[in-house]
Amino acid sequence: MNPPLHTSSNLNIDETFHLLTLAHAQAAKGENSLHVSCPKLDTSHVEVKPTCLAALHPMLLACIAAEGITKVYIETCEECPKQQILSNIDDYKELSQAMAIKLNVHWGRMPQINEEKLDEKENEPSRRTFFRTLIPTLAKHTADNIQQMTQTTTTGDYVQGILSTDARTLPALHKLFMHALPKLQVNHIPVPVMEGLGLGNIQVSEACSACAKCVDVCVSKSLSLRKFGSRFILDFQADCCTGCNQCISICPEQAIEALPSVSLPSLIQKKPRPLVMVSNQS
Repeated sequence: MNPPLHTSSNLNIDETFHLLTLAHAQAAKGENSLHVSCPKLDTSHVEVKPTCLAALHPMLLACIAAEGITKVYIETCEECPKQQILSNIDDYKELSQAMAIKLNVHWGRMPQINEEKLDEKENEPSRRTFFRTLIPTLAKHTADNIQQMTQTTTTGDYVQGILSTDARTLPALHKLFMHALPKLQVNHIPVPVMEGLGLGNIQVSEACSACAKCVDVCVSKSLSLRKFGSRFILDFQADCCTGCNQCISICPEQAIEALPSVSLPSLIQKKPRPLVMVSNQS
C-alpha cells in the first residue's frame, strides 16, 4: 500500500496515473466533470478516491484539463491537509492564467440533476422524449463500445504511452505536463516560478567563461555548450528545465541568474535558446 501523500515534492506517481487515466476515460464517455473524494469519506458515488487529495498537484490539474474535463469537485474530511490542497489549487490558478483551456475547481459534492427538471421530462409527450433521448443514447452506446475495446490499453497504457515517447530526463509528471501544454492553448502571460511546480528559467551574463560546469551538473540536460568559430555558445532548452538551480550554485563566475517567471509557449518550442556567446578562458 502506498503511503499517504502530503506534499507536492513527495508526489505519489501511481495516484497521478490513476487520476489522469480516469479523466481520459471520463472525457471519452462525453463527461466533462470529475468527482474526487477523500478515501475516509463514505461516498460510493465518487469515481475515484486517491490516497490523499494533496495528489492534486497543479501540473496534474492542468493535465486533467487537457483531457477535456472542465470541472473537478473535491470532497474532504476533517483530517485532510486542506492547506496543502488549497496551495495546490492556488498554484494551479496562477498557472492557468496563461491557458485558454482550464478547470473550475469546486469544493463539495457534485450537484445532482434538478428534480423539477426531471418532473418536466416525465410530463413531456412520449414522442418528444424519444427523440430527445435518442441521440445521447446512441452517443453513449458508441462511447461505451469504444471504451470497452480500448479498456486494456486505457487503464494502464495510456499514461505509459505518453511517457515512453518522451526521451527527456524529466520526472514523469513533468513529461505529462509538457505533453498536455499544446492542448491547453497557452498564451504569453508570464507564469511565476513557484516552489514545487518544476518550471525554471535562467539568464547568463558575459561573465561566463564556458567552463561547462553548469552543463555537467544539469540533471535534466537543459544546458549544452557548442563551438561557434573560436567561441562557445551556451544553449538553454526551456522544456527540459525543472528549476533545480544547481547550475546557479555551481557557476564559479556567478554568471547565471534565475528569472522570476516562465513563458509557457517557450516550453512548447523544441529548439534550444542561446543564452550567451563567450571565449573559453580555461
